[in-house]
Amino acid sequence: MVANKVARRYAKSLMLLAQELNELEKALMDMQLIQKVIGENHDLRAMFKSPVIKTYKKLNIVDRVFGNDLGDLVKGFVKIITQNKRSNLLEEIAVGLTDLYNEYNQVVVAHVKTATAMDDALRAKITSIVATMDHKSIELVEEVDPDLIGGAVLRVGDAQIDASVARQLQELKIELQESNYKNK
Repeated sequence: MVANKVARRYAKSLMLLAQELNELEKALMDMQLIQKVIGENHDLRAMFKSPVIKTYKKLNIVDRVFGNDLGDLVKGFVKIITQNKRSNLLEEIAVGLTDLYNEYNQVVVAHVKTATAMDDALRAKITSIVATMDHKSIELVEEVDPDLIGGAVLRVGDAQIDASVARQLQELKIELQESNYKNK
């Protein structure tokens, strides 16, 4: 969820306009592209967050970085955001737009962390587990974390199921330490 209320308002405005123009999916893809590029490029992120860099320079950089990859709606939106000195919120606005889009389309995002890459059978099993929790469309976001050793951690909204071997070993360690402490 977006923490910044201003970013959420901009995201909602963009979503409403994109719906009105029947360009919601394109606007979403464009904003996700902006989020991805800014997230991967520290210098670009610093440029958008800098109050010192002039608006026209920021807009020139947007044109050079994204070129024709962005639709007119999002280009115009980025221009307005930048002119209003809110370019520092672009990533949060993109996250907010994704959240609003998922709410509107009743999509549940399930984050799954496993020790190794998931196969199709495990993916299907996790999808069916999430489907029993909530009967909406499901989008799996997968992450590999070898530190889990085995098992998985599933997070849907505020709920989390930690069935990792690492957690079980941690619990065992705490239990042994407590029992050792009590025996002294």
